[in-house]
Amino acid sequence: MPRWNLGEIISDVTARLGRRVDIPKSVVSRYVNQAYEDTANVARPANLERIAVSSTTSGENRYDLPADFYEPIQLSWLTNIGSARTLIRKNIEQVDATGFKPIGIPSSYVLFGNWLELFPSPDSAYSLQLRYRSFVTTLVGAGDIPSLSTEWRFPIVLKTESYLHQWLGDPERAGGANNAYLSHIQTLDTDRAHRQRDSSAMRVRVIW
Repeated sequence: MPRWNLGEIISDVTARLGRRVDIPKSVVSRYVNQAYEDTANVARPANLERIAVSSTTSGENRYDLPADFYEPIQLSWLTNIGSARTLIRKNIEQVDATGFKPIGIPSSYVLFGNWLELFPSPDSAYSLQLRYRSFVTTLVGAGDIPSLSTEWRFPIVLKTESYLHQWLGDPERAGGANNAYLSHIQTLDTDRAHRQRDSSAMRVRVIW
């Protein structure tokens, strides 16, 4: 199967446009990265899932998010026997109505700016574990490969083609390429869907 690195995507897209060598490579690369981000937001790839661990301080409720943080998956604190307690995400209005004190065992959190706030404020040192999804990393070198399953890389070609038709002032072809992109991704499963498959669901049980 093709790897679809940045160089291959650029080459294929410009060929699909009629071998438009007059389009600056920097322009093509910019739209490839935009199409990559668009596609990753749909695919929600497992390759972008991360874990960050930190420790709390008594009375301190604010903790910085990782620099590559995009969206949360789950936040929990770990006990001294290895088990975990999941924290519930609340909205800002809920916690601001009551405040973060008195201190206690954190049971929930809110996201704001580039940090998270624990509620109530921790009364001791706890080991926090944040599971999250990171931003995609910009493709720069020709050999850079998108952090997506192989089947999700060709849609980047289709979406880039749509963007470049717009850049060239051809909305009709842009729409056609975008429709091809949407049709193609509808045939694909996300990484989460693949992992949730269970062979037991395909079994047939006969009771005599």
